[in-house]
Amino acid sequence: MDIKPGIIIIKSPDVLRAMLEQRYAPLLIQILMGIVSDYGAVITSAYRDGDKGVHGHRRGIDLRSWCYYKETARRIVGQINAVWMYDPERLNKKCAMIHKVKNGAEHIHLQVHPHTRRR
Repeated sequence: MDIKPGIIIIKSPDVLRAMLEQRYAPLLIQILMGIVSDYGAVITSAYRDGDKGVHGHRRGIDLRSWCYYKETARRIVGQINAVWMYDPERLNKKCAMIHKVKNGAEHIHLQVHPHTRRR
């Protein structure tokens, strides 16, 4: 897939609806828009009704990672984590990570915490 800077693609109408009907954490949107501006993004998951984690609290969004070169996806994650600290009390937690989903494919997971701040 060829994704260009400034372009946002939404995976499905359900993901778009989940995004439009919710108010997301402003820092999450700031981080997402930085990625979109520099690389473009394919959003695969946003708000999940009933999710007790960051997606249910409007603090998490997933992006397709295979639309970038592998090095680019890793660079995106590294740049975010170099600038943003997820929670100063839990330094092992990150604002961005690449991990596998149920079908074995990887994606970029973005998340923020109420204590997220710049490094």
